[in-house]
Amino acid sequence: MGYEFAMSVILSEEHDLIAALHRGTLGAPPWQDFLEQLRRRTAADCAGLFFQGEHDWLQSIRIPASVDGSDEGNDLYRRNYESASQLPHMAMRLNRVYSLDELADAKDPGQNRFKALFMQDADIRFARNMRVAEPNGGQIWISLGRKASDFSASDGALLGALANHLSIAAGTHAELERQRLKAGISADAIMRLNFGWFMLDAGGRIIDMSEQAEAIVLEGQTLRKSPDGRLIAENTDAQAVMRKFLQRRQAGESLARTIHLSDEPWLDMLLTNPPTDLPGTLKPLGVAFIHGERSNSIERSQHVANLFGLTLQEARLALHISRGVTIKEAASLLGLTYETARLYSKRIYTKTGTKGQADLVRLILASIVALT
Repeated sequence: MGYEFAMSVILSEEHDLIAALHRGTLGAPPWQDFLEQLRRRTAADCAGLFFQGEHDWLQSIRIPASVDGSDEGNDLYRRNYESASQLPHMAMRLNRVYSLDELADAKDPGQNRFKALFMQDADIRFARNMRVAEPNGGQIWISLGRKASDFSASDGALLGALANHLSIAAGTHAELERQRLKAGISADAIMRLNFGWFMLDAGGRIIDMSEQAEAIVLEGQTLRKSPDGRLIAENTDAQAVMRKFLQRRQAGESLARTIHLSDEPWLDMLLTNPPTDLPGTLKPLGVAFIHGERSNSIERSQHVANLFGLTLQEARLALHISRGVTIKEAASLLGLTYETARLYSKRIYTKTGTKGQADLVRLILASIVALT
């Protein structure tokens, strides 16, 4: 009975550790709770995880926390080893548990120094270390350390039993990090384009909106949110178009409408039907896409001038033309005569290699200027 009870306790502890290990992929930093549980379970003085990065492998999480010695460690590695493959921790066989003496040659001063840095505590005399690989090729090391007494065989066996789970969890974490990076870059691109969206119900109330759309609403210059949650355009003509669009959508029509919201900064809106395959139970009646410029006209003109070799006045005219403004209208806006504006437009087409207004619009909208 005593043996069975002991075994059930051990299995329960392992299950708790495995659960904490997989939950740890979402932690910030990851696996902090798992490391603390493992440290207590093995009576270790410290527990740590070390990640291999492309340029700087010693990114670590340690329980209890200590001053990060990664910079000192990486300097030592660069001075003493010609390549990453020669580092002692890289020679560890996958999923095998190593003692501290097995990790590095005790007769080699450089490796002894490496050993102390790897454990991040010069007082650690006993350790169990293991290296695992995640499915996408990344490396992760787990380390337990004690100052006064060695670990038992069951401690090493427990660490070895976690190898496959650690590999899976590391792979999940690595993929999450990749997706976070992609999402961050995509979000930055959307922000630079000043692109956003609102989902609207039949009353024009906002069901949901993107972060960029929310930022425009908070600014309150062109769009705002009413106390009852409706999207309101400050331009009365634009508000009338929105109201008419929702009425026609409620009547079952499928349609799209464009609205110019402001000139400075330039901001347009497209009102259209929602996608038919949206997940979830909330079904918007319409979607409002907004797009405009983040920078003011002076900054944007300078970007256009630099990119296409135009004078600043030519760049200003090019921007007006790219917005669908006629040369006559642009001349009036810029304080130019019609003849001067026509002369500038010919220079613009020559310098940009475009053949007319439509061609120039495509060039500017497709250029890096759209991201400024």
